[in-house]
Amino acid sequence: MTVERVGTAIIGGGIAGCALAYYLAAEGETDILLVEADEMGSGSTGGSFGGVRQQFSTPLEIELSRRGLEFWRSAESVFDSPVTWHANGYLFMSGQPDIVAKLAEAAELQRSMGLAEVHVLDPEQIREVVPWLGTEGVLGGTYTPNDGRVTPTEGVAALVRAAKARGVRFREKWEVRSLERAGSAWRLSGPGVIEAERVVACTGYWSSDFLRPFGLELTIRPVPLYAAITAPALAGHRVPLTIDLDTGLLIEREADGLMIAILYENNPPGYGHARMLEQFAELARVRAPSLADLRIARHVVSNVDLGGDGHPYVGLVEEGLWMVAGFGGHGAMHGPPVAELLARTIAGRPDQSLDIEALSPWRPPVAAAEWMVAAKKG
Repeated sequence: MTVERVGTAIIGGGIAGCALAYYLAAEGETDILLVEADEMGSGSTGGSFGGVRQQFSTPLEIELSRRGLEFWRSAESVFDSPVTWHANGYLFMSGQPDIVAKLAEAAELQRSMGLAEVHVLDPEQIREVVPWLGTEGVLGGTYTPNDGRVTPTEGVAALVRAAKARGVRFREKWEVRSLERAGSAWRLSGPGVIEAERVVACTGYWSSDFLRPFGLELTIRPVPLYAAITAPALAGHRVPLTIDLDTGLLIEREADGLMIAILYENNPPGYGHARMLEQFAELARVRAPSLADLRIARHVVSNVDLGGDGHPYVGLVEEGLWMVAGFGGHGAMHGPPVAELLARTIAGRPDQSLDIEALSPWRPPVAAAEWMVAAKKG
């Protein structure tokens, strides 16, 4: 069998892999091939809600969010490719005193890092921003009007186009069945055989199984997210990406309709669209009465890569083998800036203002450091 030899092989064509391909090429790296088991952006990226927010609780995630926000807001002009930015805002709310206090504490940290448009709201102020929302039992929330949402696959298309212009090659329907050492190189076996001097695994929620043979015990796992897109609703109303942290209720704008879901860190046994829609209707009667009897246009299901301490795993696995994965459902917003940081590290020109060593895949497991993973609390 003919062996194809390349300088760098990137495994995985989601937003992180495609961004890495572009940024490595921008750093002057050559002979880069990205292989994708299915189609570009068909994994978690394709099913992502595309929310881009500043609201996190650790300095690292806040800085990644600042950079991710800049990436998405400027992508259309930077890449001269259609990447629509929907400036709908982001709203977290809760009726739990400890959660509301933590939201306010996080907002103070965000503002101290230069993110000025972060507002701590009481129930009356929440109703002023979102009049269609019911605030019975709500004690407060945090609102970032300059946040928004994107269509992540538009970003993938823009990055692929820009990377191709810099000489990167892309190959779809090329599933890597095994990865092993071949002397000083790495051998990827799939529909053919590729030998690469360097490999970067951008394999999303498959990463735990894929990298276990190299001694890594990652906690990334896929959690199905059951959502639905509604018929036209709330015409003329502002609809920030709204999350009730007490119930997991999620509402966001999707064209002239809405995307709705209930967010769990682990779905209850037997959970699916039918139960989600029943729960949504029950919760909406309190939280958003006008949405209790929405007509559903279609169902959506995607896998979110949960697990870990709220930070992605980024860095060297062993000589010549790197990885980036485990964004906890935040790959759309954090994937591009993390990919840029990793590309600079691989190219020997690390970003001096942000050390990614803390994201090493070999770091010891710890209790969740970033608590603002969008899901039901308590």
